[in-house]
Amino acid sequence: MTEPDILTEVPASLKRLAKQVVRGFYGVEHALALDILIRNPCVKEEDMLELLKFDRKQLRSVLNTLKGDKFIKCRMRVETAPDGKTTRHNYYFINYRLLVNVVKYKLDHMRRRIETDERDSTNRASFKCPCCSSTFTDLEANQLFDPMTGTFRCTFCQTEVEEDESALPKKDARTLVARFNDQIEPIYVLLRETEDINLSAELLEPEPTEIPALRQRFVTKAWVKVKSSTHLPMVISQCHQNC
Repeated sequence: MTEPDILTEVPASLKRLAKQVVRGFYGVEHALALDILIRNPCVKEEDMLELLKFDRKQLRSVLNTLKGDKFIKCRMRVETAPDGKTTRHNYYFINYRLLVNVVKYKLDHMRRRIETDERDSTNRASFKCPCCSSTFTDLEANQLFDPMTGTFRCTFCQTEVEEDESALPKKDARTLVARFNDQIEPIYVLLRETEDINLSAELLEPEPTEIPALRQRFVTKAWVKVKSSTHLPMVISQCHQNC
């Protein structure tokens, strides 16, 4: 069996998978933060602040949640400013291979929990004796049935048992797994599409990205600053000429 080709561009299916998962299981703030990292491979925290207009505490909370769940990773870089001063900056990015594995694990964990709840609901006590408070499951109903009276009686005191309403299965408990599978099917489809994708090391551990919109905004601000600083001398010069 031949190895799949190494891709140098993130496939659309992987990006859709990341978007669907974060929008389905997280808040709007998390979806907005991840969208930036989907469009830009590796982004400085300060740039995300500028783009999202969050306060730093809010952004850190969002990023720490995504990082804790292993949907994104963080890399710290020490940078030297023109004046020689060094500062530390956090850069965030998506490691898509890790993301796929995490999604698979979390969905499997959720499915197992639902199956356990469903199984527990079928084994829950369904009958209770009003006299001695003994409880019995559905599986024990054949032992309780008295053919002479046509009733279900306690095997300990022979009192007719009652249905235990407090122990009834949760609503739609037996269909939860089926409903879960139906709702998650679009994500399962994307997982199957991305099964054999092999990304290059540059995509899994990307270098920092310069965001054109922020670059243009920086140039514009710098130009306005220069223009405003040169405006006053020009006015003074014109006044001298007129005098």
